[in-house]
Amino acid sequence: MTKLIYNNSKDSTFRYAVGGFEVADPTFVLDMDGKRLVFLDHREFGMFESQNTQPNIEAVLANPIWEEAVSMSADERVEVRCGFVILQKYNLFDERLQVPANFPLFMADGLRRLGVKLEAVDSLYPERLQKTEQEVGHIREALIGAQAAFRRIEEVLQESSIVGDEIHWRSEVLTSEVLKIEAERALLDVGMSNDEEMVVSCGSHAAIPHHRGKGALRPHATIVCDIFPRHKKSGYYADMTRTYVKGEPSEQVRKMYQAVADAQRKGFEIIRTGMSSLDVHDQVEQVFLDAGFHVGDAGFIHGTGHGLGLDIHELPFMNRNHNSVMEVGHVVTVEPGLYYPEHGGVRIEDVVVVTPDGVENLTKYPIDNWIIS
Repeated sequence: MTKLIYNNSKDSTFRYAVGGFEVADPTFVLDMDGKRLVFLDHREFGMFESQNTQPNIEAVLANPIWEEAVSMSADERVEVRCGFVILQKYNLFDERLQVPANFPLFMADGLRRLGVKLEAVDSLYPERLQKTEQEVGHIREALIGAQAAFRRIEEVLQESSIVGDEIHWRSEVLTSEVLKIEAERALLDVGMSNDEEMVVSCGSHAAIPHHRGKGALRPHATIVCDIFPRHKKSGYYADMTRTYVKGEPSEQVRKMYQAVADAQRKGFEIIRTGMSSLDVHDQVEQVFLDAGFHVGDAGFIHGTGHGLGLDIHELPFMNRNHNSVMEVGHVVTVEPGLYYPEHGGVRIEDVVVVTPDGVENLTKYPIDNWIIS
């Protein structure tokens, strides 16, 4: 079925369709049985022509289409008229076109008023779930870049000192905000883009999985660092979490950390092609229950992991609300955690790719250096 997209390269479906080419302004992509046409004006047409290496993707100069749309008498926005002209040009006016679920409402309404038949689908390119060898390489490269931030975090914590109930670095109180700035600088140095604020949370904040963290970091308390940057060149994301303690963790936190590491190891052992994602989550939960911790409303309160690629969160999901079949080429996070307000939080997150024999851990970064004296 013919597919129609209207967006720019910030959208993962668009970026996938055009082979990663950067397009700043919204434009159309027309996919006719795998032959993809991307409509570009003079500013980007030549650049695409010189950079494109994929024979199934072709640039079409959009300026003549825009001029024809401007001259139309239809009472619609000119962008809508451009879409109408394109569909007429390729004799697609009578076809039912698939569009992504986030297709702009103004465009959908306008095209439908002009008689175009559209069908919104959840996944325009379901093959995105099974990553190619090249895509796995992009994610592996992104993870290597993300590790620069963790190395910088560890350096700052090692350089810091404990003064009473504070952590001092360079004669100032070390805060979540300072540690984020240092980590972000490290990411920029290796070509990574921090599109969304990272997590550097401590104490009771660390007991809330997606609390971004703020204020002074405390000694002897868990510091959860969750960093999910995008590789600027490829557009693929990394997603990593490590938990640190500056000082001496309590006995309960040590038990929490060991249980989280055991649960993650269980995930590595059991994920394989043909397995239910819900079964993976159930077995990871069981590790925590066997260790005397809670699941659901306290303790382990989120899913085991999620797909990763051109989006930070994409299918398949390994949690209570989804049940996918794991397949070779799926790239997923494995990120169990435990959260108690009185003890803080502990989470460890790596990224794996499903192989014919199990999984390969793409992260390759230690988890045993979490206590920093």
